[in-house]
Amino acid sequence: MIHHMMPQGSALPARLLRRLLTMIRRAVPSRRFVRHRGYVLPPPQMRSRMCGSEYASNDFFLDSGSAEAKRLISRLAYTRNSNVVEIGSGLGRLAIGLLREAGAVEYWGFDANKPWIAWCSRHIERSHPSFRFIHIDVENELYNPQGTAAADDFRFPLPDSHADIVYMWGVFTNMRLNDARIYLSEISRLLRDGGRVFLTAFVEKNVPAESINPVGYVDYECKFPLHVVRYEQDALFAIFAACGLTIDEFSYHGGAHCNQSEIYLRKVAGPGRAPRDQANGAASRH
Repeated sequence: MIHHMMPQGSALPARLLRRLLTMIRRAVPSRRFVRHRGYVLPPPQMRSRMCGSEYASNDFFLDSGSAEAKRLISRLAYTRNSNVVEIGSGLGRLAIGLLREAGAVEYWGFDANKPWIAWCSRHIERSHPSFRFIHIDVENELYNPQGTAAADDFRFPLPDSHADIVYMWGVFTNMRLNDARIYLSEISRLLRDGGRVFLTAFVEKNVPAESINPVGYVDYECKFPLHVVRYEQDALFAIFAACGLTIDEFSYHGGAHCNQSEIYLRKVAGPGRAPRDQANGAASRH
């Protein structure tokens, strides 16, 4: 107890008090989760660093996760037999939403941010083993600058045609176009024929193929590398086509955040697909 350490008959010097308080704070681990409405959530300070200050609200984080889970059910043909792959799983917003709305989902979550994967593995996967979280040590200047640069032989550790649904919210918004090409080629490999994709991206016409932190494009200051990556629409759509992914719906600026557009894709059946090397070459010409 602190009072046992205080000098008899004298006030505790301010410097010593500060030192003692620092020792106590270090000895008591910071709270690594919160319980809200029956669910375990990441602490607010972690969530706000992931995707904005509004996500510090427990209600907003939980309800937005449920809304995204309902998107899979209503728009991406999710059933109890579906295999779901989330690329950019973050702090488990979609996974927690799926727990609320669908229960035990066959789910794989991948992210380049190792602490976020560690949190999800400990607080979601341990209690719900059908949800699995894997760290992908791929380079991203914003989230994993020391990772390995993505190359054309990059693979997620899942077999061909494993996924019925691939979900990517706010991934391409912080990714260079060539890396998006590599991911889309790999997503095509993972998807079964007819499988669905949902993603968001900053997409505009008549702009450079790739713009990093374009001035005045969003209503917040771009302080970090790859804070905002904007693609030219035709360049991105050409990659979709080369990877055998057809556009079911393109909702320009349809996302809830800034100028993000929402895109729904479907994998074309076998004969209509371009080979992987052809997809890589077509994309590189834009």
